[in-house]
Amino acid sequence: MSYPDPPNQPPWGPAGHPIGGQAPPPMGMGYPQPQYAAPPKKRGWMIPVAAVLGVALMGTTVWASNSFVGGLFGGPQPESVLPSSTMVFAKLDLKPDGGQLANYAQFMDRLPDSVKDEIDPDADPAEEIVDQMIEGLGLDMSYAQDFEPWLGKRFGVAAWAAENEDAAVDDGMATVIAVAVEDEESASATLGEIEDETQEFTFDFRDDFALLAPNDAVLSELHDQIDSDGSLADEETFASDMETVGTDSIAAAWMDLGKIDQLESESPGPGYDDFGGDGFDYGDYDPSPLSPLQSIGDVTGRIALGVKIESEYAELRGDLFDVSVEGTALSDYATAEPGIDVLGDLPDDTVMAVGGSGLDAMVQQVYEESPDDFADFGDAMAEVGAPLPDGLTDVLGSETAFAITDFQGSFDDFFSGYGPGGSVSFQYRGVGADLGTLQEIVDQMFAGGYGSPPGVAEEGGSVVVSSGATGTGKLGDDSVYQQTMQGMEEASFGFYLDLRPFMEQAGEHGPEQWGSFGGSMSFGEESTSVLARWAPDGGD
Repeated sequence: MSYPDPPNQPPWGPAGHPIGGQAPPPMGMGYPQPQYAAPPKKRGWMIPVAAVLGVALMGTTVWASNSFVGGLFGGPQPESVLPSSTMVFAKLDLKPDGGQLANYAQFMDRLPDSVKDEIDPDADPAEEIVDQMIEGLGLDMSYAQDFEPWLGKRFGVAAWAAENEDAAVDDGMATVIAVAVEDEESASATLGEIEDETQEFTFDFRDDFALLAPNDAVLSELHDQIDSDGSLADEETFASDMETVGTDSIAAAWMDLGKIDQLESESPGPGYDDFGGDGFDYGDYDPSPLSPLQSIGDVTGRIALGVKIESEYAELRGDLFDVSVEGTALSDYATAEPGIDVLGDLPDDTVMAVGGSGLDAMVQQVYEESPDDFADFGDAMAEVGAPLPDGLTDVLGSETAFAITDFQGSFDDFFSGYGPGGSVSFQYRGVGADLGTLQEIVDQMFAGGYGSPPGVAEEGGSVVVSSGATGTGKLGDDSVYQQTMQGMEEASFGFYLDLRPFMEQAGEHGPEQWGSFGGSMSFGEESTSVLARWAPDGGD
């Protein structure tokens, strides 16, 4: 089977690299660095439907689509037609249940006016991308006639360690794309015509999904594995991980880092000289999907991701299960008393903030494991009378928060090069920190500088360092902050970004409608959870 050159702008593949296209070499210190990865490969076979997968990332165009709302609920998910041995999986679900539809509609109403103006509620998000794919492949087809009658609203992609070497088309991996079909006969006619004209893929059907693969060996192995060992949906670990992330995601992904690391160790890439030596002639070099793990070391554990839409915010959640690198697990750094209440005590005009609890204990643990890495920092701490490791609590406290306020003045000074000696407005809070230690640090940092140094004061059980203009109210009383950070109270760390002053500075219409962006990190015994959330504040 021959693989023709792909279009100039190929879609992205499941492992995060261009499918069938060229990838620029990574850059470091101003010079391109060689990747120790697999030899160049062509993956043009994925183009026909991977383009449709990419459409989903234009999610806002389908939330209010009449055809979307009119679709039937339920039906199989792509993981039900993918093998249980899958180690990398991603899917897109544009066929939600009734409760999700209600959330989408309410969230749609909260979007800024300028975003709403860009959304056509009757548009089919797949049409433009499929039209580009048709043009790129030179096909005599149309979306309305050849794709719309059968194209479903659920898409998935999977990769697993191939048992048959004929199926191992990508660094020992077999890969397949699953596309929901509503009319198998129509889908077969369209896909068969593309296959005949391009010779780029082969396909089969299973339980209302079209399966696209580079060759028959992949499809044969997929069917054999599911028939003998069950599907990915039947795999208990996968199901449990995805349940934690949430089954109401519009998009989701999952990967088994241990399996990937094992496959990478069994399939080492070529050496430096294979990519042109010091001439950096990369040609058609296509980086290996396993290359990101090559420089990390022994990795175990799993990662699950989910994107969901609630009535008040859009959220990306990521969970890391039993993840460890070179024997060090993230769960080893769990904080004893989580909570981000200290963020709410920051000024009400906070533009950016970060903080949480137990940072002193976490840094102390890292210090005790590698004290030599803290030599310079340890000397500086000793000079202010807070030698390591106990001095960390004197500076950080048991709860720590830092905020930048006065957006315009702060960033004007920062980008003008005034730095800490200018009028950048900020506030630092350390619950249980030592007043004398922080005063000594401020005196040393600002000695001989221009302007007034930050003030250091005790407020209840906290030491507060403030500079410039800060509000007198509390950030925790702000309704936008509450809307964004709801449900994160028990996290160990949090961050907050008020988008309103940024949008005002950019001249955006209705800057108050953009709300804020926030997130958190939580540590558990077996998993670490990360949330990133946008809560717009538009609507009538």
